[in-house]
Amino acid sequence: MSQIEFLAQNTQNTLNSTFFSFFLHICKKCCTFADAIYENMKRIILMSLLSIFALGSCAGQGGEQNAAHITRFRYHYDGTIGGNSHSYGVDIADRKATITVEDMQHHDYGELTDTAGVDFIQALEALCAKHDVKRYDGFDKYNKYVCDGSGFSLSIRYDNGQTVDAHGMNEWPQGYSAFSDEMHELFRPYCERMYEAALQRKKDLGVSGPLNFIMMNFIQQGESGYDRYEVMLSRSSIRQNNFEMRVRSYSGEFFPKGEYSVYTAVPDEIIDWEAFAKLVKKHKLVQWMDWHKTAPDYNNCEWFQMSFHFENGLIEAMGTEHPEHYKAFRKDFLTLLQKTYFAHKNDFFE
Repeated sequence: MSQIEFLAQNTQNTLNSTFFSFFLHICKKCCTFADAIYENMKRIILMSLLSIFALGSCAGQGGEQNAAHITRFRYHYDGTIGGNSHSYGVDIADRKATITVEDMQHHDYGELTDTAGVDFIQALEALCAKHDVKRYDGFDKYNKYVCDGSGFSLSIRYDNGQTVDAHGMNEWPQGYSAFSDEMHELFRPYCERMYEAALQRKKDLGVSGPLNFIMMNFIQQGESGYDRYEVMLSRSSIRQNNFEMRVRSYSGEFFPKGEYSVYTAVPDEIIDWEAFAKLVKKHKLVQWMDWHKTAPDYNNCEWFQMSFHFENGLIEAMGTEHPEHYKAFRKDFLTLLQKTYFAHKNDFFE
């Protein structure tokens, strides 16, 4: 190999070595840069995930604080057939609820008020959330083809300014029935407590003044017998024909067997109002106020209905389940009625 060829070969080897070293250097730099990018990306992704998790945790823990709360709730049911119209109201401040209830079946109680705590408020809000009542907002429909039926109105106010207003007459939003059932169940124990307290106040007040009107029915059915007594007595200033009586005596217990029918006017003194009033006190009929109970075997029980009107207050009761002293009162009342009838039969009841 000549000297020139040797130099050329060495020069080529040197260039190759230099190029290879440069190439390795560049590759290492690129790899280092790529690793750096990879590590930075990992850090960014990790920090993003941690941030999302942290925000989610805060939302979960602070959601109760950030959620909209009910401040006012109004519901009214209008039962045009059979009555039973009623209203519920709730006003909430400082997480304390004032509940108001008004019920046609207890019309003489007026508007009743009770209070409730956080448990009731949370239950009411959970009920509204469960049935998504916010979607009821703007519902306003009626069925023009139904003359009677029933209707509702619902109004809710939230502390963030959101409102729900819905109305219907024989038309209801989807899912309304389930919401209504659960809502009544939520209010039921509070209503019962208010009704019981109002009834006790009514009993404590009692009745006073002269007795002016009596409506008394004893109607046997099934195994209880076949006797039937329907009586309406009043002062002449209330009804012109103030003595009304229809009796079907099958047993002959108080009236001889047969049927009796009277509808006539009699002087007030013919009816012994004081004696009838004494029966109220003797048998503690004030405790019968608003009695309305059905016996399990009601088809074989005597049904009774009564209404005694005093100058101040009245006593109303009915049912096939009988209150305390029922049999004794029934006996005394029908005995007094029978004596009144036969004492004046020839003068007024022929």
